[in-house]
Amino acid sequence: MEQEADPVELVVARGAALSRAPYVLAVLASLLLGGCGGGPTPTATRESTTPTAGASTSPPTSAAPTGVPELQDGAVTPGRYRFVVLNTCDVDCPADKRPALPTLEVTVPAGWTAATEVVSLFPAEGRDTASPNDPALALGWTNWWVRLNSQPCSQVSHQKPDIPVGPTVGDFVDAVAAHPLIDTTEPRPVKLGRYRGTFFSLLGPKDLSDCYEWRPWEPAPYVQGPANRWDLWVMDVDGVRVVIMTQYFPDTPAAIKAELRAMAESVRFAPGRS
Repeated sequence: MEQEADPVELVVARGAALSRAPYVLAVLASLLLGGCGGGPTPTATRESTTPTAGASTSPPTSAAPTGVPELQDGAVTPGRYRFVVLNTCDVDCPADKRPALPTLEVTVPAGWTAATEVVSLFPAEGRDTASPNDPALALGWTNWWVRLNSQPCSQVSHQKPDIPVGPTVGDFVDAVAAHPLIDTTEPRPVKLGRYRGTFFSLLGPKDLSDCYEWRPWEPAPYVQGPANRWDLWVMDVDGVRVVIMTQYFPDTPAAIKAELRAMAESVRFAPGRS
């Protein structure tokens, strides 16, 4: 396990060779075909600043939906928005154990586009010409149900994950850290508002030439290209695990990384209702 680098900003993958269109289609296919059974999950990667242990840098805003508009698809006017975390598990899911998922709020700066069907925010077209694929912020793509792939490098899309993971933040973080083929930074405590969790980064492989896709777990995206980095806030929201993720590349502009981190750290939760 690699030591975490000095604080950097967050970004997700996008680029000259890949556009957000295939990204959105892949993510949507994943949700429709089975986020839990082995469908492609949207990737959110980014280079990020390391959060201060136990500290939160976002403004103290309420997570109550009253007065906060719902996040809508398309270009986003700068401001505060609410979003209901989606159940991305629809194959082999323990329906009797499905919890009420929380609502979250996020502050979005100028220059971002929402694609709610893939639970993601992307830089507006033309803002990032350096990354090999669209950077992104993913809002709870991975949440209460997850399984790891013992071999993330797959020759097919949507392989069935084969490593069970328990329901807690610790279950997930420990399983990822113990995986011999997943490279991560050292986990550390983090807070988003009043809720606690664990932060770590996944460092995607630099060589993907032998893989049709490289997907560490389900539901989740596959890495969007060589050296794709995911920064993950794995949060416990009144007993329900929710993962906020940013994804980006080494060449992602610093300004976009910073905005990704700021959005992730602005997230506040309100408990789900049955």
